[in-house]
Amino acid sequence: MELKKVEAAYKDIVLPGGGANEEFLAALREKLKGMEEGGCQGVLICPLFGAEDCKDTDAALEITAAYKHCARRIKDCQAVKGFEIPAAFKGMDRADEIIENFKSELLEKHPHYVFE
Repeated sequence: MELKKVEAAYKDIVLPGGGANEEFLAALREKLKGMEEGGCQGVLICPLFGAEDCKDTDAALEITAAYKHCARRIKDCQAVKGFEIPAAFKGMDRADEIIENFKSELLEKHPHYVFE
């Protein structure tokens, strides 16, 4: 099955002062539910952020936490099959650890997720 990609920008998920943007996450959930109602059976969430957002391991952990929260807010969207591994993570020091952490954090509550 080919997965339809849906971008979720970090700047939309996290408010400027920190904390989750629940309004955005609710809108994302509604969009995904609408796609399901339209017959879509496979969605891959694509994290979107700039290199300036991911300068070090601590930033990568914060980004991972934001997408973990995102996954919790869309947990009832059956069409969501997983997440794309952020490209920025692949070029970082300790990339393998950061990527494995991203996967394990999301798999904790969503063991069916796939990662591309």
